[in-house]
Amino acid sequence: MRYRSLAVAPLVFVACTAALVALVPAGLRGTVTQGEVDVSKLLACAGMAAAALAFDRGDYLRRGWGVWAACYACLLARDAMLLVHGQVSPLVYDVTRGTLVTAGNACVVVGAWTLARAWTVAGLEHPGSKGARRAVVALAIVVAVAFAGPTLVVDLRDIALGSRAFDTIASDLGDILSLPLIAPVALTALAVREGTLRWTWMLLTSSLVAWLFYDAIYTLPDYLSVAPLGYRLVSEQFHLLAGAFAGAAGLTQRMAVTEADDDGP
Repeated sequence: MRYRSLAVAPLVFVACTAALVALVPAGLRGTVTQGEVDVSKLLACAGMAAAALAFDRGDYLRRGWGVWAACYACLLARDAMLLVHGQVSPLVYDVTRGTLVTAGNACVVVGAWTLARAWTVAGLEHPGSKGARRAVVALAIVVAVAFAGPTLVVDLRDIALGSRAFDTIASDLGDILSLPLIAPVALTALAVREGTLRWTWMLLTSSLVAWLFYDAIYTLPDYLSVAPLGYRLVSEQFHLLAGAFAGAAGLTQRMAVTEADDDGP
């Protein structure tokens, strides 16, 4: 029941944040939404750090969860730069934000790759044939490109027109690369009908999918003749879901490790 509650908690969290945004004056919605996004990133960082600390120093999974927690720490630091906007030179501001975003997305790719290899490192077999697993990876690549590809195209166009937001490319690539890395392991975990591990991978995969939805909806105004504000507010709900699901994934991992230690000899 605790695992189910954690799985549902991100949905409840986002419903509450959406209600709050709807209740505040229109002029404050951007500020409130940004605060909610930062709370979700803080939850993600804390949950994944808790998962990392559940393992002994030097443990393979400690490194994987720790790197992923560092991703959200970098994204939080990037958002904190908003506090000094206008107080530092534009070049320093852009370079610092770009470096933090690039480092954060590099961490999420490394973290996804590290956790994806955990099954192999532990000597566990993935279900199904190699062909089936390759098909899952191919499907994940198609889904990731379909959702985040348009965002990448828009960002490349903006850079060609003179934008200095190179960090957006790192963000797009991080989202595109992460899901194919995790997909085979998520399939393996879901195939294990007994045990608690499947909750962790289900939530982790849900976080990556939420990031893809965020990318897809965020760029709709660039392709359709629609007012951007409404779509941006919707896209931020998936931004919130991504962080909340990541935090819940970390907590379920910690719970699973703690329970295994309690049941040990």
